[in-house]
Amino acid sequence: MEFYKKFFFATLTILVALIIVIKFTVSSLENKMIEVVKSEKFNIFISERIKYELNKHATKNLDKEEIDFYTKEFNKIIIKWKPVLDNLDIKPSE
Repeated sequence: MEFYKKFFFATLTILVALIIVIKFTVSSLENKMIEVVKSEKFNIFISERIKYELNKHATKNLDKEEIDFYTKEFNKIIIKWKPVLDNLDIKPSE
């Protein structure tokens, strides 16, 4: 019976230690990710990547499948945002 008590407490101790180590590791990784996302280099990278993708899509010819896909997706967006679009007060630029 003494063996089972020792085994139970050893297992419990290992589980608690493992949980603590995992929590510290996750917290550390989370802080690193937040640090990277807030960095200027990351902002520049995202900005350049968006410019690249916009340029790539602006200069590419669409085939029939892509036209159908984008038509469906834009229709979903327009339907979902219709109340917002209807409320816009658009004035012609002078």
